[in-house]
Parts: sequence; structure tokens; C-alpha cells
Amino acid sequence: MNRPKVLIVDDVEENLILLAFALKAFDVDVVKAHDGFEAETLCTEHEFLLIILDVHMPGRTGIEAAGVIRAETRNGTTPIIFLTADTTASEIPRSAYSIGAVDVMFKPLEAARLRAKVQVFLDLYLARMKVVGLMERLEASQAQLIAQEKYQAVSSLIGSMSHNFNNQLCIAEGYATALLEDADAATSGPLVKIVAAVGACTELLEKMQSFTGVNQVTTSELAAADRLIFDFVKALDVVTPEGTELSTDIGVGVNELELAPQVLRKIFLSIAQFLAEQIGSRAALAAVDVFGLAADGALLVNIRCRGVTIEPTVQAAVMDFFSSNDVVAQQQSIGLAAAKTMTQDLGGLLTLEAAPDSFEVHLRIPLAALKSELNLG
Repeated sequence: MNRPKVLIVDDVEENLILLAFALKAFDVDVVKAHDGFEAETLCTEHEFLLIILDVHMPGRTGIEAAGVIRAETRNGTTPIIFLTADTTASEIPRSAYSIGAVDVMFKPLEAARLRAKVQVFLDLYLARMKVVGLMERLEASQAQLIAQEKYQAVSSLIGSMSHNFNNQLCIAEGYATALLEDADAATSGPLVKIVAAVGACTELLEKMQSFTGVNQVTTSELAAADRLIFDFVKALDVVTPEGTELSTDIGVGVNELELAPQVLRKIFLSIAQFLAEQIGSRAALAAVDVFGLAADGALLVNIRCRGVTIEPTVQAAVMDFFSSNDVVAQQQSIGLAAAKTMTQDLGGLLTLEAAPDSFEVHLRIPLAALKSELNLG
């Protein structure tokens, strides 16, 4: 958490020195301004825990500056303590409070009294930051839960579909084989092709089940990183529309990396689901280029999808899922948002970059995390 900032404003340098000295007891950054105009500029650039503002200054009074700060800067609700040496002008406190002051203090300043007031606002600020931190952790845990539930739902669906599909393949293969036994030369050729096609479908089904973890027990055995990437591309071949062009480029050394496969498979599965939905919604054929590289102690996977445009709302939902108010964008982005959450849980980074006629998914995960026996499911 960044250190909170306190803005002190006075046209007399000696007063600024005294104020800064009085605030040395606190773990805050003290920012100085010498007039109201400078204070307004600083308030557009920074958010402050507290503003201590002199009333009487040449050019722009503290009251005038406070009005601008309240209406036009990032500090519209920041507490303001006004300072004044004029104890006879009874209208000053009234006008100060009307502009949003939390207190008015008179010079010469009592350092102990000022510190007591600053301590109150600092305690409130720290308490608010704790609440913000709790909310951020809650959102992260919710995102992780969504990712887990999404993966479990997809795995369950694939498991059910695979079982039914496999039964139909067995029936087709049985009938074709039976017919082949009594077939003549004219009909045996097509039947042989049917049996071969059924065998190819069975092989693809087994690869998809292996990739998603269906019928697969959790194991501590490591797998080669390049093999996991090739399996990912094979899965894309299954879930993307026919005619989608797929290419793979593996950098030097990736084949030597031995990784725990469970989490990476889940991340790849979520990415594959996102790509399938984006490509499947387009009439034109797309191309997907997958590049894997090991560098700086991390596995880098770059996935470029050509011929598909990402909507800005979808990109925004991927990068900040819980801040999106677009239900359709959330639905379209949930696969990649889940992958992003799982990647962050490993200390990695997933980004989505959009171009006029393409988009890229950049995945970076520390090798130390991938070599551990981690499992988000």
C-alpha cells in the first residue's frame, strides 16, 4: 500500500517548515504548496489523506482554492483543515465550514492539537484501506471460485458428452465392421474408410479427455512443457470450427522443461473455450498462431488469433471482470477471465491485446510455480 499524502498550503515558507515538522511523527508523505493555484494543480495530480490550507494567501485565497479542489479535482471529499491568523473575522469559520472544512485552527498553531486531529484522519484512512483490501481479496476469491466452477462444469459436460459420443462411435464401428466381413470389392473400400474415420474420431476424443482431465487421476508426475502446448493446439483443433488454420512454434529449451500439468491444462482449457467462442461467432475463417518460449525463469505462451476482432467491452471484462456491467461481455469473457485468475494465483500474468483484425493472448507463468504440485481444482 502506498504511503498516504498530506498537502500543506501556506504562502509563508516558515509556516510550511513548521507544519512539516509537526507532521514528522506520522508515516505520511508531506507535499508542500505555496499558494492556492499550486494547491489546485497538485490536487488534480494526487489524492491526499488530508489538506491543511491557509485561509489568507495572495492571488487565490484558501476558501477560493478549496472551492475549486472540491468541485474540479480528485480530492472532492478529502478532509480540509483551514489555518488562519485572523481571530477577529468571525465570518471565516462559517465560510470555511460551508465550503467543506472539517476544522478551522488559529495561528500560532498548537502542534499537539494538530497532531491529534491528523491522527484521527490517519486512523480513518487506514481503516478504509483495510476494508478496500478485504474487498479486493473477496473479489479475487470470487474470481477463483468462478474459474473452478467453470472448469468443473466444462469437465463434467465433456465427460458426459464423451461417454455418449463414445457409445455412438462403438455402434458405428460395430456395424461397419460387420458389414465389412460380407462386403464385396465394390463396397469394402467405403466401409474401410468409415472404420478408419471412426478410429480417428476415437483418437481425437481420447486426446480431448486427456487434455481436460476427464477420466484422469491427479498425478504428481511432471510433463514436458512443449507437449502440453502441442496438446493445447490439438484441443483447439477439436473445439474450433473446421477450416481454422492452426500453427505452433516452440522455442529452444521448452522441450526440456518438466512441469506439473494439472493447473496449466486448466488454464489452457479456459483459453481454448474463449477462443472457440470468439472464432465460432465469426463467419470468416480464422487462424491461430501459438508460440511457446522459456525466458527469465518463466514460461511464455503467446496466442495470436488472426481474422477475429475483439469487442472493447469483452476486452475490458477480461481484464477487470467484476467491474464490468455488461452481462453479455462477461458471458463471452468468462473463459479468459478464469484463465487470468488461475494465472495470477501462480504469480503470473495474462493479458489480452486487441488489434483491428486480430487479438493476442499473452501468458507468463513463473517456472517455479509450474514445477510445483499445484492444483486449483
